[in-house]
Amino acid sequence: MDIMQSSIYRFILITLLMQCSLGNLLAKTVKPPPFDTTINLPGKQLLVVVADGWDNLQGTLYGFKKRHHKWVLQFRNPVVMGSKGLGMGDGMIPIVIDNVPIKKEGDMKSPAGIFSIGTAFGYADHKQARWIKNPYVKATDTLICVDDMHSAYYNTLVDNNPAKIDWKSHEDMHRPDDYYKWGLFVNHNAVNPKPGDGSCIFIHIWANDHQGTAGCTAMKEDDLLRILHWIKARKHPMLVQLPKEEYNKLHMQYHLPQIYLK
Repeated sequence: MDIMQSSIYRFILITLLMQCSLGNLLAKTVKPPPFDTTINLPGKQLLVVVADGWDNLQGTLYGFKKRHHKWVLQFRNPVVMGSKGLGMGDGMIPIVIDNVPIKKEGDMKSPAGIFSIGTAFGYADHKQARWIKNPYVKATDTLICVDDMHSAYYNTLVDNNPAKIDWKSHEDMHRPDDYYKWGLFVNHNAVNPKPGDGSCIFIHIWANDHQGTAGCTAMKEDDLLRILHWIKARKHPMLVQLPKEEYNKLHMQYHLPQIYLK
């Protein structure tokens, strides 16, 4: 091989090596285009409940409506939740957070997550509740919510008809007190309910500002009436319920309103 051929082969080899090196460098430094992992929720009305932590029973509720694609604060009020705090629930969108409590039947925890808001209920007749713009059911002496996980009616409002009873436990919707005088059904574990994941979760009237519930979210009657006058089924109202730290981490992903939490 003469000097000229040797130089040509050397040049080709060097060029190939440079191309390989450059290719490896590009493979390491060029990033793929960003992938949008945010989720737009369907609702135009939003109740946000935040607590200081997973074990806290007291929290604050914020009511927002969407105007020109932005969440606008309408009101706020104190609430109480389950006497044992919060547990991750089963809502509209699966949210996985490591090392947190999981909502289970009878655990005295309110469900955390993102939920649609369902039927309104109360002690009033339908004529007296025509101002409510959500579906409404009167809490009669025979209306119950089934909390027996072995029942085919688990987590469902039904009439306590002896002919179809297959449950051993239930929640009476017409109580001797005013807790359920007005309320809203929270759709936790509502689609194909999983036995034992929790049932009969409501927004209702509280006893006071320091006594927790069995798993519901409760407030003063005046505050609940304001929500019932405001809420409209056609706006697809939702409830977001989380501890402050988790809400601050997740609000951008789900296009939730920013709340300046201390």
